[in-house]
Amino acid sequence: MSTMIRINLLPVRQVRKREMGRQFLVLAAGALVLALAGNYYWLSTREAERDRRAEGVAERQRQIDALDKQIGEVNELKKRKKEVEDKLGVLDKLRKQRSGPVRLLDAIASVIPKKVFISDFDEKSGAVKVVGVGESLEDVAEFMRGLQNVRWTPKGMGRVVEQKRDAKQARIELLSGEQAIEDFEVRELSPFFTNIELKSSEAGSDKTGKATVKFELSMSANYAT
Repeated sequence: MSTMIRINLLPVRQVRKREMGRQFLVLAAGALVLALAGNYYWLSTREAERDRRAEGVAERQRQIDALDKQIGEVNELKKRKKEVEDKLGVLDKLRKQRSGPVRLLDAIASVIPKKVFISDFDEKSGAVKVVGVGESLEDVAEFMRGLQNVRWTPKGMGRVVEQKRDAKQARIELLSGEQAIEDFEVRELSPFFTNIELKSSEAGSDKTGKATVKFELSMSANYAT
């Protein structure tokens, strides 16, 4: 008669279940730790990025504040410059008003023909009236052409000696110093007299019975160099 040995496997199964339970808890705890670590790292990087952006914004604001200060200083300098320029403009205007008539006489004397004589002239704020006598209307016309040829040059007042039509240069006789003749770019020149107009002319004769023409001219004088 054989004897069968019975082995109770229930305790072994329970041990295995407990072991699997512990492994599951360990894995779950590990996953939770990893998750927490990941979240912490993510939050840390986001906070660092936020801090970097905040510092960047602060730096840009500092730059803007510095530029605003510089712009304010530049505007103040511009304001002071304009005030100085305005004062210099007033002084320059007074200077021109005082020296203007002298230059006016120099300009007229440089172009007046031999057969034209000035009997009177008047000047107010650049508006000029000239009264004179010529032997003929051709002499008066020559005088007017001469007035049109007075120019301001980079070297002072001058008179056009030669200027071809549509030419870029003009030959000018300077009316100061040794009265040298030089070539200047047309764009560098500006007229001394403008708006030259014959207001009236009257035929007559002098004491000897010689024919004359009494005339009156109006024009504007440019005293600015």
